[in-house]
Amino acid sequence: MADIEQILGDLNKDSFVSLLTNIIGESKYVQNNPPDLIPEEDRVVKHVLNSLLPYSTTTGGGPLIVNHVSYYPQRGNLIVEYPGTEQGKILSFVGMHMDVVTANPNDWEFDPFSLSIDGEKLCGRGTTDCLGHVALVTELMKKLGETKPKLKSTVVAVFIANEENSSITGVGVDALVKDGLLNKLKGGPLFWIDTADKQPCIGTGGMIPWKLHVTGKLFHSGLPHK
Repeated sequence: MADIEQILGDLNKDSFVSLLTNIIGESKYVQNNPPDLIPEEDRVVKHVLNSLLPYSTTTGGGPLIVNHVSYYPQRGNLIVEYPGTEQGKILSFVGMHMDVVTANPNDWEFDPFSLSIDGEKLCGRGTTDCLGHVALVTELMKKLGETKPKLKSTVVAVFIANEENSSITGVGVDALVKDGLLNKLKGGPLFWIDTADKQPCIGTGGMIPWKLHVTGKLFHSGLPHK
C-alpha cells in the first residue's frame, strides 16, 4: 500500500479546486426538483470527461475505460474503469451524484452557484453533497490514468444522475442496475460515496451478512452456571 501511496502522491490541490470551480459553476442547472427543475447532469459530465479522456482508451492516451451512459437527453451517468491485473478482483466507488438540491440565492450570504474560497473552506451548492465528491473521485481516477500503477484489483468509479429526487425514475443508478452494468461490482468491496452532513463521509449505511453460532446453556432470568 505504501508503494501505491507514493506513486499516487498527494491530492493536487490546484487541479482539484479548478475542477470543482467548473463543476460548481453548473450547480444552478443540476438542481433536482421536478417538475420545475430537471437537472442536466451532462453539464457536470462534460467537465469530468475533460479531465479523464486524455488518459483513456477513447483517445489512446491512457488505460481508463470510459462509458457515458444516458437514458434521457442531457442526463448521463459515467462509468470509469482502471483495469487491474487479476481477473475478478474489483474495487468500486459508486454514488457520486451530479445533481443537487435546490438553493435560493436570497437565503445565502454568498452566491451558491459559484465556488467561493475562504482560506481552506470551499463554499457553494454541492461542495459536500455531492459535487465535491465528484471532483475528488475524478482526481483519483485521473491520477491512476497518469501514473498507471500495477494493481491486482480493477478500480471502477460510477458517477450517477438523479440521486436527489425519485419522482422520475429510470435515469440514474436504478437504470444502470436494471441493465446489468454494475453486476461485476459484486465481486469486490463497493464504497457508496456520498455525504450525510458537512463532514467527509464515505457511507451512510451498509450491509454485511453474518451468522452467529453460540454454545452454552439455555436459560432465562437465572444464573448460567447453575
